[in-house]
Amino acid sequence: MAELSSSLAHEIKNPLASIRSSVEQLARASRANPDEKFLTSLIVRESDRLSRLLSEFLDFSRVRVTECRPLDLHQVARAAIRLVREHPDCPADAHIELLGGPTLMEGDEDLLHRVVSNLVLNAVQAAGSGARVTVRTGRPESHQLPRGAGIDNPVALGVSDNGPGIPENVRARLFEPFVTGRVGGTGLGLAIVQRAVDAHRGLVLVDSTLGQGTTFTVYFPAARRREEAA
Repeated sequence: MAELSSSLAHEIKNPLASIRSSVEQLARASRANPDEKFLTSLIVRESDRLSRLLSEFLDFSRVRVTECRPLDLHQVARAAIRLVREHPDCPADAHIELLGGPTLMEGDEDLLHRVVSNLVLNAVQAAGSGARVTVRTGRPESHQLPRGAGIDNPVALGVSDNGPGIPENVRARLFEPFVTGRVGGTGLGLAIVQRAVDAHRGLVLVDSTLGQGTTFTVYFPAARRREEAA
């Protein structure tokens, strides 16, 4: 199913790019009247939106550990934050702070990068103008993990924002594909996070209060199990 989804998304994305390019050329034509220019700009904007949706769908279909190696989660977070700052949905006045220090673990760097970037992007999108996002990596105290978590030698990633919080009716289905509380959202970002965390045998928790903000906390085992490494 994942292979079929990926192939289908590619088949849609290629002609979509051709449509966008052709419409842009029409918009630049000197004979285009204001109504035609408005319609072409609308097509370009909606083509970009569909392209982003397809990109997220491709990400969702490819979530699996392909290369597990020692890495520093703190440095992965730093790189992901840098990418989010360049995203068109990141407000110019957003403040993203990275706390903690070197956090060594074994994992798939690409998947972990997607976890951090999706959580941080979700945070700045939720908070909007004046967003304040704190990202923290490190080793949690034993009492911080929920009872029965079953994660040996854990490391933690936390992402907190000052957004409006998550409504209760959305929170219950937050990690399901295509579920979103944001107008224009695809509902795939957090679904990708959940699948990537599961692929690392980790755990993701959410603490949200309406009007006060949201904190996502992710726990990963620092090392792979012997049977997985074999």
